[in-house]
Amino acid sequence: MRLVLVALHLERGPRAVPLGPAMLASALRRRFGGGLEVGILDLFLDGDPEACADRILASEPGYVGFSMYVWNRPLALAIARILKARAPGLVLFAGGSEATADFEGVRADPAFSFVLPGEGEELIVAAMELLGQGVAPEALQALLRPGPVRDLASLSSPFLDGTLDPARYSGQLWELSRGCPFTCDFCFESRGGAGTRRVPLARVEAELALFEAAQVSQVFVLDPTFNYNRKAAKDILRLIQRTAPGIHFFFEIRSEFLDRELARLFASVKCTLQIGLQSSSPAVLRNIGRTMDPEDFQEKILLLHQAGATYGFDLIYGLPGDDLAGFLASLDFALALAPNHLDLFLLSVLPGTRLRETAEGFGLAHETRDPYRVLGSPTFSPEDLARAGRVAHAADLFYNQGKAVPWFAMVLSALEEPPSAFFSAFADHLDTQPPGEAATLQLSFLAARFAEPRHRPAMGTVAADLVTWFTCAASLAEAADPPPAGAGTALGARVRLASFHHDPRALLDELGAGITELEDLSYVLPPSPCAVLVHGRDGDLKIRPLALAEAAALGRLGGGLTPEEAGLLASLAAEGLIVPAMA
Repeated sequence: MRLVLVALHLERGPRAVPLGPAMLASALRRRFGGGLEVGILDLFLDGDPEACADRILASEPGYVGFSMYVWNRPLALAIARILKARAPGLVLFAGGSEATADFEGVRADPAFSFVLPGEGEELIVAAMELLGQGVAPEALQALLRPGPVRDLASLSSPFLDGTLDPARYSGQLWELSRGCPFTCDFCFESRGGAGTRRVPLARVEAELALFEAAQVSQVFVLDPTFNYNRKAAKDILRLIQRTAPGIHFFFEIRSEFLDRELARLFASVKCTLQIGLQSSSPAVLRNIGRTMDPEDFQEKILLLHQAGATYGFDLIYGLPGDDLAGFLASLDFALALAPNHLDLFLLSVLPGTRLRETAEGFGLAHETRDPYRVLGSPTFSPEDLARAGRVAHAADLFYNQGKAVPWFAMVLSALEEPPSAFFSAFADHLDTQPPGEAATLQLSFLAARFAEPRHRPAMGTVAADLVTWFTCAASLAEAADPPPAGAGTALGARVRLASFHHDPRALLDELGAGITELEDLSYVLPPSPCAVLVHGRDGDLKIRPLALAEAAALGRLGGGLTPEEAGLLASLAAEGLIVPAMA
């Protein structure tokens, strides 16, 4: 008999790894060996339900299990109903966080014979044993005893036993512990008991060595608070130093468990840290079962900043007791600490959470179906939520997508305004602009702001050059394959054509000398409009100035070139700056 475990991923990318289904498959293979054929199928949220059902049925399974999350529930249900209609004898079941949080709701769907809530490795083994003994699928639910896996050492590793091949995926999900010591009301993670349990260090070391051997580039650690156990966190970071120095890791941490040694260890490995700030208001945080000392938070983040670690924050708008002014104040608090990125979310009142139970008392109106977003509260009107959403989008576009971290503080200082006012104005600016690249929208907004009478336009030209330079640098750092063939694509994969108001070499020299005020830079940099080619990668970027004729010739690539222009491009090709075939 064949069992297919379906992973419905949000999108294609390094996080699209079926770790949950693989953990189940590993447990089943250890228990049943060849007596049960287990397959894992990767599907995606943009898939057509009928086509997804075709792929599942192609392997002629007898059982199909869905790993269900809040964001894939509609598609999972649509596929399950199609499967039930086309293959009535097929046994369908669901597990995962959504099936756990809304157990009764998922179980009530007639497409599913049973639901596996909670941690599934032991539960799915028990379910398949009962089915093998002849228990009817519809009678199975009453016989199951859900509960957490008490000892994670009892679980087999899907990586080490070959169930999940790290080389097949561009990234990996990695579980080092289960359970959460905190009781945040908006989160389901801490419910279920059994405390915090850790994967044995010997297994961690073996999996890490396997990732390095498979040349995995990114690993997303699933622990909700990686540094809760400081000693264990330090041991693993030292292990990463020795075993996998080339892999980039993503950790979720809490600020209160940071110390100087841990900050330095984070900075010593390739990693990005995500810190759940949620709000800068202690009163608002108390409404969701969290505490935070703003001064201590700032001191701990300063340790990361001084060590040179890469970190970002999460903020949630729409929290009970919060309002638009409070959200904007949290935005200012967060950006004053110079995070490398900032993720902003509208609150979701998820099934199974304490917030779902207390929402009525707080006056939270929210969607009753996924994604369960908050619609308003006594302090946060629907109109204010919409405004917060526009500001959040503006901040994401300008700060995150626009790679503004290196120069954002310089612009704010020149404009003499807090981040919340800046992003509120940018949100209004976006309403007047057609959709476009982040850098294009940044440049149009900054040009308009510095053209205001209270500012000096000369500072605006320096700001524009900063945007252009750091956009080029970020683009080159991320460059991989050559661009597709077509008009204007003769530049090498790691070459960018850019126009500046000032000589970019002089700009970089002044920045290197410590001049970081736009007003000062506008005085020391003479206007010098120019076009250049920026090439290289990472910390080794070079600038090749272009003569007017060279710039004009590059602008005509893909069209008809004069012999003189063709000669100019041939010289650039000899320097390795354009694709020779296009010369």
